[in-house]
Amino acid sequence: SKWPDTPDCADAANALASRLANERSLRNALDPQGVANALNALSK
Repeated sequence: SKWPDTPDCADAANALASRLANERSLRNALDPQGVANALNALSK
């Protein structure tokens, strides 16, 4: 996995998941490539 096993990475993933769950406009704006791009950016 590219994601280091640290609390900061877990917090970032949880924050992203929470925002996507709570904000329909964000879900609607992201296509599969957009999701991949966001996850790749967070992994660096």
